[in-house]
Amino acid sequence: MKYLQIIIRVFIILVAFLLNAVNVFGEVSSAFKPGNEDRILILNAYSGSSRWSNDFIIPIYNSYQHKNSPYVVDVEHMGSQFMHLQNAEELLEYEEGLFGKYADNPPKLLILLGSASWGLLRDDIEKKWKDVPVILCTETDYVGPQEAYLERRAIPVEERTPLKDYKGDLSLTVFYVPAYLKETVSLMQDLMPEMDELIFLSDARYISAQFRSDLKEIVSKNFPELEIKDYVAGVMTTDALADSLSHAEANSGVLFCSWHQDTQKGNVVLTNNISRILSYYSSSPIFSLDNTGLQRNGLVGGYFFDEKTVGRKVVEITNGVLSGVNEKGARIVDCGVPTPMFNYYDLMEAGLSPGLCPPNSVFYMMPPSFWEQHKYSVIIAIVVIMLLFMWLRMGWLSRARKKQEEQIRLMTSYHSLFENMPIVYLKQQLIYDSAGKIVDYITVEANPRFEKYFKSMGEVIGKKGSEADPKGFERMCHLYSMVTSTQKELSYQYYYENIGNYFNVILTPSKHKGFIDVFCVDNTELAETQQMLRSANHKLSMSLDVANIVPWKWDLEKGTMLCDVNRPVELSHDDSMMNEDQLSVPDYQYFAKICKEDRERVKKAYKELTEGNVSKIKEEYRVIVRKNGVARYEWVEAQATVDKRDEKGNPITLIGSSLVITGRKKMEEDLITAKEKAEESNRLKSAFLANMSHEIRTPLNAIVGFSSILADAEEPEEKEEYINIIENNNTLLLQLVGDILDLSKIESGTLEFVYSDIDLNALFQELEESARLRQKNDAVVIRYLPEMPDCFVNIEKNRLTQVVTNMMNNAMKFTPSGSITFGYHLKNTDFLYFYITDTGYGIEKDKKDTVFGRFVKLDSFSQGTGLGLSICQSIVENLGGEIGVESEPGKGSTFWFTLPYRPVELKSVREQKEHRLNKVESKLTVLIAEDNESNFLLFESILKRQYNILHAWDGEEAVELFKQYNPHLILMDINMPKKTGYEATQLIREMSPTVPIMAVTAYVYAEDEERILNSGFDAYTSKPINAQKLQSDIVDLLKKQLIFM
Repeated sequence: MKYLQIIIRVFIILVAFLLNAVNVFGEVSSAFKPGNEDRILILNAYSGSSRWSNDFIIPIYNSYQHKNSPYVVDVEHMGSQFMHLQNAEELLEYEEGLFGKYADNPPKLLILLGSASWGLLRDDIEKKWKDVPVILCTETDYVGPQEAYLERRAIPVEERTPLKDYKGDLSLTVFYVPAYLKETVSLMQDLMPEMDELIFLSDARYISAQFRSDLKEIVSKNFPELEIKDYVAGVMTTDALADSLSHAEANSGVLFCSWHQDTQKGNVVLTNNISRILSYYSSSPIFSLDNTGLQRNGLVGGYFFDEKTVGRKVVEITNGVLSGVNEKGARIVDCGVPTPMFNYYDLMEAGLSPGLCPPNSVFYMMPPSFWEQHKYSVIIAIVVIMLLFMWLRMGWLSRARKKQEEQIRLMTSYHSLFENMPIVYLKQQLIYDSAGKIVDYITVEANPRFEKYFKSMGEVIGKKGSEADPKGFERMCHLYSMVTSTQKELSYQYYYENIGNYFNVILTPSKHKGFIDVFCVDNTELAETQQMLRSANHKLSMSLDVANIVPWKWDLEKGTMLCDVNRPVELSHDDSMMNEDQLSVPDYQYFAKICKEDRERVKKAYKELTEGNVSKIKEEYRVIVRKNGVARYEWVEAQATVDKRDEKGNPITLIGSSLVITGRKKMEEDLITAKEKAEESNRLKSAFLANMSHEIRTPLNAIVGFSSILADAEEPEEKEEYINIIENNNTLLLQLVGDILDLSKIESGTLEFVYSDIDLNALFQELEESARLRQKNDAVVIRYLPEMPDCFVNIEKNRLTQVVTNMMNNAMKFTPSGSITFGYHLKNTDFLYFYITDTGYGIEKDKKDTVFGRFVKLDSFSQGTGLGLSICQSIVENLGGEIGVESEPGKGSTFWFTLPYRPVELKSVREQKEHRLNKVESKLTVLIAEDNESNFLLFESILKRQYNILHAWDGEEAVELFKQYNPHLILMDINMPKKTGYEATQLIREMSPTVPIMAVTAYVYAEDEERILNSGFDAYTSKPINAQKLQSDIVDLLKKQLIFM
């Protein structure tokens, strides 16, 4: 065994030597050929024997290196030089030699193979061949610094420059043909589910180092269970490689990239064929990253492009660059979708199942199928069988012919009749029972025509009907009884499904007693023609019926109209005039059915036709239709022309059709209605925008105007008056914006409803207190009248509050004195009835129906947007209730609405512990977390007199300032950089669950409020800020937490 291994290793060395010779020969054979021809120069970063390079070089060489080609193809293999370049000086020396060789005759097209050629030579190419278009065939879509290629190391992500970002002076076409590492490893796992180790065979070139780096990253992210072993040429000898592969674990998978080695002479040997030898040593199957001799190199397969596809694509790109106008910059071209490819023989040798391969896999070296191996034998066998069958068939026909000739000789008296009669003839003898009833029959004669269509003579001659035709003999006995009893012939149609023919069967009593003569005439063509006519007539009738078309003919001499009886428009009063196919009506009766308004117009049109003024007419009119005693109109479109004329040219008959177009007319009416609605909608939108513009500009005008003169006011009373006007218009403008936002949500169907379990009495008590605070008129008393001791319901709290508040505000605006009472009670078991009653001005009867319209203001001098009640109506209807108003002028109004009653049982309210801070004797500290400087200055101007102010510009700073100063209250903006208000509040709550935190937000919808209160905030205030409300809310919040001294 030891000697065998030594022999094999010597063989490997010899193979490597031969490959080196081939490599050197390949590089010499592509040496520079002097001349002035147009050149295509290929700079190959790899050796001449690299299969990856040859996939590009050979197609180009075959396409352009012939006597009729205007181009000469030169190839420079730089593999051995690149493998020995150590620094920039050596690279410069190589570049001087390369560019000096082609200084007198630069190429017309430069093709670079491998990203290293571009990374090392790009600068000199831009300087010396800037007008030469470049095609770069590369495995990577990026380029790195020259040092990476000289040091033959992987390029990290931060050093990569994408090729698509190239903006230089060259016209660069990048043909991107990557190695599919991830897909190949995934393919190996599919075929080897228990694989836990991946051996990667590569060399010391840059591209191998890059693949090793990429493979480690891919495996760590996508296949963490795999362990990678790198075997690198130069670091490991070929003998050591063979020995390592022979001792590899059973669950190891081998992935072959390349195996370049330096010889003692300094040449680079690409040992592609070493994979065949390694496959003998390896106990695991060897997969490949490219189609490197897959059919003969002992590789199982991999995930890559077919070399024909690559070659075809690179020639296509080359032709395009040579024939087109090349613009500066980069253009990326890929090769499409790769394909899983396998060597079937090596796949089976490795014990892997082809059934685990992907469905689109391509197999090489697959053994021929049974048909490919034995197709000629199969064809010969079929021919022999056919010849044998023909011989047997000829023998059978010969015997049948002899038998037929014998029968013909026995029946010479019937020869002429039987041979020339084009019908089937049978003679049958009847069998009677004792009562004289026909019970069976025997066929005694039949002509050859019978045998042609039905059965052979042997099957029926001399046989009883019960034996020859057991299913139909009873029916035939009945028919024979009818013929014998009446002594008249009987005929009927018979379809013989075995051959698909129709026969007219004629039964006649024979001159010989006790016999029946049967004749069968083949009338298949006639029957099929009749069926086709019936089918065509049926289809035509169905088409007319589906299209609601009534064909008719008007006999002008007789004054009658012939119409289809099955049409949908009823044209006659007298059903007795109907026959099976047609309906004939007098023309005066037809016109009597036409609507009176259309009748004269239709008559005039027919008159124009009969007088020859027009060749045809087309009219639409209404016809009275009665069905089930109910009369209605149907729209009809009638078309007519002259059918026949007399000798003088006067029309005799008219033909035409009537089409029921009631549906079409309805569609036309609907379209007109829709058009009118669209125009009205457009008008309403314009009116809405105009009204909204007016309503916004009115308070804005007051705000801008009084703000501009506020600075010039000298008297404090005058300033306070101006400020009050500005604040009132501010409130009005905010209300208008809020109402428009709610209206927009209602229109778009995005108004959200958040239901919760609430105590209705507690809510209305809060509404009562809030309304009293807003009421500035001491002459009006606001009272909540509770009618139910307890009422816990599941309801939309915020929307209910919005509706009641809007109605309360309206009542306060229009009630100068008296009272405003509100409350609710149970209307029935399903609905709650809510009401707001005031003693104000009341509403006139003719205006009650308009109060819920948009921008409706019954008092143009009162403050408001005119949208509140419209929004209330939409909210109530969306909640499943109704809304209305009852009012009399001078006596006040009652606004009411109903909502579904959904009672719940609230659990006992959890006792809230009152957390008290230390007694406070000095000024309190408020931390304001706000990233907008203007907003902070507003808060500071409102609060600086009562509190010490701390300012945080973002969420992180707010957390740090809380740790440092422990403020008494925090105003937290929701949207801030670094950490949002939600995130900062969560961190503060971990340090202090009791410190009051108030959210500052521009979001004011119910879902936003719910999220804020569920995220650790104690309260919230919405932008824009109301200074008085902010101060009041802060005081209320601090009273719950602090004891003031």
